[in-house]
Amino acid sequence: MNCEMHLKSKPHISVNEQTKNNRAENAFWLAVPLVFVVYLITRTPTVGLIDSGELAAGCYLLNILHPTGYPLWTLLGRIASLFPLGSVVNRVALMSAFFSTVSIALFILLLKRLGCSFSVSNALGMVLGFSIPVWSVSTDVEVYSLSLALIIIVWLTVAASDTRTAYLFFAYIAGLTLTNHMFALSVVIGAGVVLLLREKSQIVKRLPLMLVLFLLGLSPYLFLILRARSEPILAWGNPVDLERFWWHITGKQYRVWMFSSSLNEVLRNAGKGTLLLLGALGYVLFPFALYGWARLFRQRKAVASGLTISFLLSFLYAVNYSIPDIEAYFIPPLVSLLIFTAVGIEGLRGYLRKFRHLIWLVAIGILIFNFPSQNRADDWVAYNQALNTLNSADSNAIIITDWWDIYAPIFYLQQVEGVRPDVCIIDKELVRRSWYFKYLEKQYPWLIERSQVEKDRFLEHLYRFERNQPYNPMAIQESYISLLKSFFLKSPERPVYTTFSMMNNEDARQMLTGFNLVPMGILIQVRQDTLVPVFDYNRLRVRIPKRRLDERTQVNLQRYRFFVQQRFDLLRSRGRLQEAAAVVDWYQRNFTAR
Repeated sequence: MNCEMHLKSKPHISVNEQTKNNRAENAFWLAVPLVFVVYLITRTPTVGLIDSGELAAGCYLLNILHPTGYPLWTLLGRIASLFPLGSVVNRVALMSAFFSTVSIALFILLLKRLGCSFSVSNALGMVLGFSIPVWSVSTDVEVYSLSLALIIIVWLTVAASDTRTAYLFFAYIAGLTLTNHMFALSVVIGAGVVLLLREKSQIVKRLPLMLVLFLLGLSPYLFLILRARSEPILAWGNPVDLERFWWHITGKQYRVWMFSSSLNEVLRNAGKGTLLLLGALGYVLFPFALYGWARLFRQRKAVASGLTISFLLSFLYAVNYSIPDIEAYFIPPLVSLLIFTAVGIEGLRGYLRKFRHLIWLVAIGILIFNFPSQNRADDWVAYNQALNTLNSADSNAIIITDWWDIYAPIFYLQQVEGVRPDVCIIDKELVRRSWYFKYLEKQYPWLIERSQVEKDRFLEHLYRFERNQPYNPMAIQESYISLLKSFFLKSPERPVYTTFSMMNNEDARQMLTGFNLVPMGILIQVRQDTLVPVFDYNRLRVRIPKRRLDERTQVNLQRYRFFVQQRFDLLRSRGRLQEAAAVVDWYQRNFTAR
């Protein structure tokens, strides 16, 4: 039966053909668990880079997460975090693996409902599961695996449904899908086009009911307002009223990186995105996707149109969003491409009858090829860097950082695992957001009390900036720097550190000029005297993963070299050659022996 659901009657199936179908169906029960087992084998052992720490702690503590809030994921993550299995971050990471595996099962069923064979469906399900965009979000704490499951349910509802009331369930699931990640908006729009082309008269008649169901699907967003008003430890964006709620769910904070890139940058992003998608198809499957796209337009124009619109919108969104961890944003176009690929392979089934099982070789090849880069079983980079940062600081220290890959893991370690609660750590970039002061006031009341005057002055300027009212850029910058300096000038009893130097950092130059900056471990101590305290680098532990390192991991590991070089130069200039040699020896033992 070709991918022409509802267009042709089911042909008679011979005994041999039925046996083959049974074998293929049995493979389903092997392929899906295989994907889950691979995710378990390759998952990160603890907190990871980027948002892992914030997300894991946010689920456990029911915080408000960074825009767009992810209320559905937070509530499900809270349930996962309570299971007595490993650490909290392991429990929430396991949820990522679970939803990705469920997504693969749903995707196989989607292709089967579209009329594709179990063999092809299973193989392409594995291609999806072992692609870099999906695999990379299935082994750590991330929100994308739930979105993947939801967008496949959307396509199951509109593209493979045989009921005339599918548009009612679509209205609900569309709203629910948008409560997790906005990259799913392209899928909702594309699926909506399918229904409009197919069920326009029914939709017009039932539009009020569909609107009610859509709003019901969006209802988890109420969690953001209700929880923010109960004042959790961290309420990102503080969405206590409609204005701040709207800012948060529309990602106002991140708009500066959206559709603001130059044409050359967009073209570079498009090139990288294209290579990522082609690689996810193993390159050799792309011609089948092109044929399947054309074939689906001939057979089911509404479905083909919706999938194409979803592909184009999601691809354009991804290449116009300038963030480093952009791979996951290519998941929606990848789903469309693989549906086209399945249709293409089935369309050529008569010509490929003797070779159709080669698709399994492609799936296995993708698994083998991507395994070295996606195996994070020995990835302790974020965990070690967070502990090393804390171990570089004396008791009751103040650390000011501009590095999210340090702040987020430390936030988790302090708030959930109780590591070094004596250290006050401040995210310099979040200080630019008024909502962050509620967290600082709860966590470090002494800090804000001492800097009350500077805080009030800065917030006066910040209020106008956040509401797009006229403001003085020089005045807001001056009050910002004055506030940061007051954090350590008004707490002389506490040692002060930063994770950055004055090199290539204008904020740091304005804040730190006039102080003695001493590299200590992987921190810079801010001192008002000329002393250079002793520091034993053997207090720090570094474990470098054996896998092929991605760019972000490499950048984080390169920070060690920077601080060691700064420490070495300073000690040598002071004539403390033995200490300088010990620093170099530590670095060589940990980094050059790999």
